[in-house]
Formats: sequence, structure tokens, C-alpha cells
Amino acid sequence: MRRFIETLPGRVISQLVILAMLMPTLTMGLLARATAQDVLGGVRAPREYLAVVEFANLKESGTDFGARTQAALTGEFAKIGDPDTEVLPQEVVKLAIDRLGVETPPKTLTNLLRIAQEAKATKIISGDIVDYQIRNVEGGRQALVSIRVVMYDTASGLPVNGAALKGESTVRAASVDEKTLIADAIAQASNGAVREIRARRLPQGTVLNTLTTTALINQGTRTGFKPNMTVIVKRGREQVATARITEVEPDSATIRIERSLKGLKPGDKVEAIFDVPAVAAGFSKTGEPNVVKRRKSGNPSGLISALLVLGLVAVLLGGGNSGGNSPAADVTAQAYTDATISEADAAVLISWRVNAFSVGRDKIRWQVWRNDIADAPVTFANGVDSSVINRTSDAGVAFNWLQGTGQPINQCFPGNSNASGTTRAIQAGVPYQYSVELVQAIDAADDPNQGSTGGQTAGGGLTAGGNATAGGNATAGGNTTGTGTTGLTATTGTTTTTTGTTATTGTTATGGGATAGGSTSSSICFTLSDRVPARGIATPLRRPSLTAPADQAQISGVNVFSFQITGQGGFATSLEVVLEFSNNRDFTQGNTFRVATKNGRIGADSFPSVDVGSASIPGNIRTAQNVWWRIGVKNASDRPGPRAERAGWGNYIYSSPRTFRPPVGPPPPPL
Repeated sequence: MRRFIETLPGRVISQLVILAMLMPTLTMGLLARATAQDVLGGVRAPREYLAVVEFANLKESGTDFGARTQAALTGEFAKIGDPDTEVLPQEVVKLAIDRLGVETPPKTLTNLLRIAQEAKATKIISGDIVDYQIRNVEGGRQALVSIRVVMYDTASGLPVNGAALKGESTVRAASVDEKTLIADAIAQASNGAVREIRARRLPQGTVLNTLTTTALINQGTRTGFKPNMTVIVKRGREQVATARITEVEPDSATIRIERSLKGLKPGDKVEAIFDVPAVAAGFSKTGEPNVVKRRKSGNPSGLISALLVLGLVAVLLGGGNSGGNSPAADVTAQAYTDATISEADAAVLISWRVNAFSVGRDKIRWQVWRNDIADAPVTFANGVDSSVINRTSDAGVAFNWLQGTGQPINQCFPGNSNASGTTRAIQAGVPYQYSVELVQAIDAADDPNQGSTGGQTAGGGLTAGGNATAGGNATAGGNTTGTGTTGLTATTGTTTTTTGTTATTGTTATGGGATAGGSTSSSICFTLSDRVPARGIATPLRRPSLTAPADQAQISGVNVFSFQITGQGGFATSLEVVLEFSNNRDFTQGNTFRVATKNGRIGADSFPSVDVGSASIPGNIRTAQNVWWRIGVKNASDRPGPRAERAGWGNYIYSSPRTFRPPVGPPPPPL
């Protein structure tokens, strides 16, 4: 080797010496980049996953131009090669649409966000082909197309970027067909839209400190924040709030929280949303799309007064449920576990806020529906309740339920409306969507569809826990209703005009039906509310089981922390897994450290390279006599995510904890 080096020119030897001197610096720089964000080496910040769906053709249905726009935009974004953004292939988006069974192009924002969640996309793009035309140019023909492109944030459902622009095909011979020209113009418009979206750097900031309803962020007018700008606040990929800029300085701004899903904390990221211009059909004389200018309001005092009145009415009517047929609001489904749920079980908590102004004399029962069962509710709750748990162990609990969902609140149901069913179990690792409806009892006299002497009954009533009548309303002997002193209703709903007849063989309905034996009472009808869907999806997960290191093992240095997640592996394939250390079994807030975060799947998994003596671990935990550790897991696509098992804990399904003993330090020096 020495002889070989001696044969090299002096210039080459000098370069080798310089390279040798730089190697430690380069190595340390690469190592710092690989480990700066996590004790577990090589973990990058969460990537953005972008999906593009088929566009709606507002000018002409039945063409493939919407699919061509989807393909063109997908291709243009893929060409960029952004290391922080992965564009999902069209096949992945199509598979998500097929699984959900929704229409394409999606016509509602709800379905669009469902597609994004199913495809595991953090951002999704949709839009419209607003107009196109062919014009004669320089002896040839050219196509013009106007499109509107909107990028939505999946967590918030708000538009965060977009473009409204035209595309021009190249001038082609008159013999070229119109479809080819329009497809060329779409490709040009897609290229321009991607460049515009990429060039638009919407302001972003970080929460510095928080108060009850406001927070201070570290960016201001220098980066583009403006008064009254709407922003979303995120923690990782999860939205925690929507807010509005109220005060702006050059390098800071104050935001006021308008909708809070979780409490804000320092370090949360703030992103501005983008108001994509609306586009009308037609083109200007210069060939530009007809961008709709927003009207500037004049004196808004009259409008503000009207809005205040409407707002007061909305509050009085129970948060927007003025129709009386939506008795539940803020319906939420969350993966759930607590001390009563075994490690072999998984559960979803469905909760709602009761609208106290919903129509009806008595709230009898809540019927809970799930997207995988179409023919019957999967479980139920008493009318006084506002939550229910659906478990993997739910099976075979019988209950009666009322059919006829979607009927008006003032409609009494015929005798065959009462059906029997059993609770339906869920599967761990499978995402679900829920909705709830309310069974109510109203006086027949309050039902405009019925006569003044009584009306139809709801057949056999409802059973389950004594919430409603087990045997139906009372019958009066020979199927007649007395209009004098009895007010009884026949089971067939038949009424007579006989007056003063008293029933002698009737029985008393246990759930509020008519009373026999001469006492006066109006007849009862059972009615159903509309179904109110829960926002987002919920994926039940069992507690992870810990496999290594063994409980109370003494360990040091770099170790592998292994665990097992059991469930239906074909569904929950995009799990977020965390490893946490604490100096106490209760993992109290302030004494818990999140060591690492990773993407995981159902099955056996591990954090392979965790340095239990790393200086990044707080000293009160690193030097504890016993360190408690646990694994938390959730489906990253769940909204709003699992219910925290205990105040101060994260929104994960946690394993039971184990302990390890750090290495014993050297003895103190002799005195």
C-alpha cells in the first residue's frame, strides 16, 4: 500500500489527505441527521401522502376527461420527486373507492375524505373541469380548457392549496379531432396547476405558548400571515384545532381557537388554508377562465344582526337541531379500552350529545348502526344514556328494535314495525363507521296523521331492560276504543264512534301505553328520528402484548423492545406505534417520555435500536431504580382517534406496562 501511494501524483495525495480529514465531520453530520429526531435511529418526520381523484366534468357528462385530469395531475406530481411527499398511484385510489362503494367522481366532501382515509392519504386533490372550447388559430385549431383544482387536508377537511387556471393545447391541424385537442389542453393545465401549487408557500408556524382560547405562534406578516386568516393546528398528522389569526406582528401572531378537538400545546404546527377561487363557465375575450370575484360587503350591521338572531335560535334549538328530528349531535366513535375490558377484547365507544329540544314525550332507546351491517342495528342504549360500547365480545344479546328509519317524527308505525335482533360483535383491526337514531314515544294526540280519539299503536312495543312496553298497548275487550272515560286503543288501530263505553278487560302497558279500567290516558306512538352519523372512522384494537425484554430484566445500552398486535391484519395496515418510558407505573404526566414513534402493522413487531442510556431520555427516568415501559397503538387514519384511557395519557390503546432495571452505576469514591 505504501509503495502504491508513493506512485501517486502529489495533487492526488493532497486530495486524499483532505478527504481523510473531512471524513469524521461528514460521518458525524450524517449520523446526526439519522438520529436527530428520535432515539430510534433513522426515523424521519411523517411524510405526506397525496391522492388525486377523478375530476367532475361540469360541461359534459359521459366523457373520460375527468379521468384524464386525474391521470395528468398524478403524473405531474410524481415527476417532482419530492422526498417529503409520496403520490399514491391511481390503482391505490381506485381500490379505496371500490372498498367504500362510493361514486366517482365523488360529489360530496364527506365521500372525498372517506376515500382519503381509506387510501391513507394526508392530502387529497379533486376539482372540476369547468369549461372547454375549440377555436380556430392561424390556420389550425386549438383547445382551451378551464379547471379548478382543490387540495384538501384530510384531518380537517379544509382546502389548503389549489389553483384556478386555463390550459391551451398546441395549435394542431384542422384534421385533429377535438378529443385529442382537449386532452392536450388538460395536460397543459395540469402541469400549470402543479407548478402553481408547488410555488405557493402558504404560511406555517409553531405554537409557542397557549392560553384558554388563544395561542401565540412564532410567525407573522414576514411569512404571510394576515388578520382574519383561517388556520388549522396539527400535531403530527392529527388535527387538534381550527383557529383564526386575530393579531399579527412581523415575527409573531395570535390565534383564537374556533373549534378545538384537543387542547393545544407548544410545538403544535399551524398551517394557513387557501381559498381557491370559484370559476364560472365561459372564457374572457383574451381566453382566460371566468374567475368569480367575491363581493365586498358594504355596511354589514343588518347582516350581523340577522346572524346574531339566527345564532340565538340555533342555540335555543340545541346546537343546530332545529328540526327536532336530529336528537343527537357531535356523534363520535373512538377505539376504546379501560380496566373493564380484557386484553383479549377490543372495543369502540360511541358517544353523542343529546339535543334536549328534540320532539317527543319520552326517549325510549338509542339504536346504533354500523357500516358493515345494513339490515339491523348492532347494539342499543337506554334513552337516558349518551354513549354505548361495541366490543369484540358482543354477541347474542337479544333486543327488539323499531324499523322505519327516515320516517318523519310525527309518523306512527304499523304493527309490524317491531323487529327482534341481537348485538353484533366487531373485529379487532377493522375500521368502522357508526350512526345513531332515537326511538321516542309521543302522544297520538300530538300526531297530525291520527284521529282525535286515539290512533295507531306501534305494534308490540319495544323490549329490552324494561325501557318500553313488553306486551304492547292495552287492548279494550273487543277491539274498540272508548271515547268517553277510557281512551283505550285497539291493537289493530280500529276506532269506533261508540261513546261512554268502558273497557273491562284491558291491561296496563308497562312502558307508558293507555291505561285500562276506566282511567283516562292518551294513546302512544313510537317514532324514529333520522340517523345521525359519527364523524370519521374508529378502529378497535386489542392491547399490544409485550414480548421482550422480560419483565424486571436488567438491561443497558442498545436494546430491542418487541411486542405483538393481534387482529385482522388485512385491514389495519397503517398503524402508528409509540414506545414510552416512565419512572412510575401510572405514567403520570410530566414523568413520561415518548422514546420513539413508528409505522406498524398487525402482527409481531419491534423497536430494534433503543439506547436506554441515551442522554435524550430525561434524567429522572433514565436513572430510576425501575423504568416502566409500554407500547401504544392506533390506526393513524382514525378520526378523532382512540379515547384517552386516563387524563394526561396519549390517544392510544396501551399495553399493560413492564419494568426494566437500568445498569447499576459505579460505587461512590471512598471518603
